[in-house]
Amino acid sequence: MPKKRSRGEVRNGKLQKVAANLFLKRGYEGVSIDNIVELAGGSKSTIYSEFGGKCGLFISSIENLCRQSNEPLAKIDYTGLNLEESLKKLSFHILKLITAKRSVELHRLAIGEALNCPEVGEAWYMHGPARTASFIRSVLESHRDELRKTTVPIERMAVILHDSLTGDALYRLLAGVGKHEDDDELERLACAAVDVILGNVCSDMP
Repeated sequence: MPKKRSRGEVRNGKLQKVAANLFLKRGYEGVSIDNIVELAGGSKSTIYSEFGGKCGLFISSIENLCRQSNEPLAKIDYTGLNLEESLKKLSFHILKLITAKRSVELHRLAIGEALNCPEVGEAWYMHGPARTASFIRSVLESHRDELRKTTVPIERMAVILHDSLTGDALYRLLAGVGKHEDDDELERLACAAVDVILGNVCSDMP
């Protein structure tokens, strides 16, 4: 049974959710604490006491959005799958995650504000891309016996696969020149990326 949340946790969760939606729509400068309180309830003093102010709430909201986005990746069932099958399944879900409209908006927001507030960039990277890559690393580590000897560390393999997935499909969406691909195309892209990576390190592949 899930642990019951305290009133404070519920309140803070609502503040984060409302703030995240506003930041995604208007950007950091386009949102005031008054805007957040007006929609979420509570008080300005709560935002200062719990988050240290608008910037702290912004960072917390970024972290929360990233955690929510990555949550489905932690629930993937790999029962009975080998390394190649597991990576292709995971890669498909990663592509769905990073090309989703909300994820693209979050990417734009975090990168856009990171220059002025490095803590925002760090929060997004650690809870977003770094966390996503960690799921790939876990799959690789659980199938070490299927990897032939290589000088490339597993951590680096995970980053390379992650980067190949977050390449053209995401860049086009960020630039506004691409379209959201259907599941069949995402699966094709995922399989191609995995085949390229495993072609040099997997002992079972020709």
